[in-house]
Parts: sequence; C-alpha cells; structure tokens
Amino acid sequence: MAEQKSPTIRQWIDNVKPVATWILIVAILFQYAWSPFAHFVLFPSGVLQAISGFTWGILHQTFLAYVIMALITGFFVCYLGGLRAKDFAIIKNKLLPAIGYIIAAWLLIQITPLLAGHSFEIQASWSEDGFIARKFSRFFSSQLFGNALYEELFYRGLLISQFALLFRKKCSMTVAIILAVISSSIIFALGHIPHRIVNGLPLAGSIARVFFYGLVFASFFLLTKNIFATAGLHALWNASPNLFEHSVNRFGTYGLLMILVSILLCNFIYSKYNREPQVE
Repeated sequence: MAEQKSPTIRQWIDNVKPVATWILIVAILFQYAWSPFAHFVLFPSGVLQAISGFTWGILHQTFLAYVIMALITGFFVCYLGGLRAKDFAIIKNKLLPAIGYIIAAWLLIQITPLLAGHSFEIQASWSEDGFIARKFSRFFSSQLFGNALYEELFYRGLLISQFALLFRKKCSMTVAIILAVISSSIIFALGHIPHRIVNGLPLAGSIARVFFYGLVFASFFLLTKNIFATAGLHALWNASPNLFEHSVNRFGTYGLLMILVSILLCNFIYSKYNREPQVE
C-alpha cells in the first residue's frame, strides 16, 4: 500500500471544521483585550516574573502569559467551537521535517556575519554568568513553545483556514486563501499595537512591518504546509540564540526571498522524486 501523502493546503482547508462566526469574533476580540492587559498590567505587576523565578527562569514569564492566553482561547475555539488539533494544522508527521527547517534556518543565521564581510567572533556575552540559561529560556520557553507557537497556531492555523472557509462562499478557493492571508495578517499586526507602545516604537511604521512579517510567515506556512516549521522560523526571527557577533535574525528582503525560493525548489524536487508508482 502506498504511503498516504500529506494533504495540500486546499485539502486541509476543505477538511477543517468551520467554527461559529460569533466564536471566531470573540476569540479575536480576546486577543485584542489580552494584549493591553498583559503589557500594561500583568507584566508590570511582576507576578509572572516571580513565578518564573521559582522555576529558575526555565519557564519564561512570556511563556506563562501565553499558557493563560491559550487556555482561555482554547475554551472558546476548542471546547465551545469543537475544533480539533488538525483544524490548526497540527499534524504529527510534520514535526520531524520542522526540526530540519529550524536547524537549517539557524545555521543560515550563523553564517550571516561571513556573508556581510565580518569574521566569526563569538559573542562576548556567552561568558557572562547565567547568559546561556537566559538565552535558551528566551528562545525555547518564551518563543518556540510560547509566543511564536501560539501566534502561528492562532493567526495562521486558525484564522487562515476559518477565513478561507468564509470567503470561499463568495469566491474561488485561490482568492479566498489570498484574502484570508491578508485579513489574518492585518489582525496579527493590529494585535501588536500595545507591545509597540510599551517599547516606544513608532506606531505606523512598526505596525506596517508587522503586517509584512505576517505575510512572510503566512507564505512560509502555505509553502511548507508545516505549522511547526513556521513557529520555528518565527521564534528564530524574534530571539535566535546566535553564537557570533553581527548575526542577523531577520534575514532581510534578499534573505527571505532566498528562503522562499529554496522551499519552492525543495518542494519541486520532493514532488518529482516522491511520486507514487503508477499501477498498471
């Protein structure tokens, strides 16, 4: 028997369970309510920082905040909405390839100093007491299993599929997916306004960049069909544990194009040499 192939994005969306519109709206509004609460009340209170201290910093305060957020969002979309893991593009056979994508992307980041004409110089901060623990706590706990994973599951896994189902009622699947990507990226960008205010960043330009990042992560997800790999890229983008000085997490326009072209090439090679044998 031939091995079952992973579903295409269209097949995945076709098999996603539609959630009630009111539940989707409430879930989105909750993201907008939680973000200012977390940045202006919860984090400044020091409660999560204290809890993180009891775990020796292993559980980052950002991770703890997203656990609370995931439980509340999960109540609406999973308990009330009845959504399953596969409705968020959580497919277990995607996990191992995702690890490969993440390692490859991390290695690409590590050679960016050489590409920019710099020599390889180990970051001096690696020798500081506690730096390694803080660095890996921020990447793994705060980002890979916290912020990045949650945002990819919600904004890409949930919103793209649910919006595509809604838009498909009025247009073709291709147009529906494009509109879903744009809509989810707008919601993703607007949800970052409190974070930008707290950090004193210029609002208009910063939110425009986050919208662009949302399009990048959505494109990566659609090309790889792998939510875990997208979360990994997102985590590296935010907090890559770089070894060398002058390493660049955010690959720039040319770097992103290289990554996307590489994915297209890999997908082409895979589809060409992994075809099922024809049965005569």
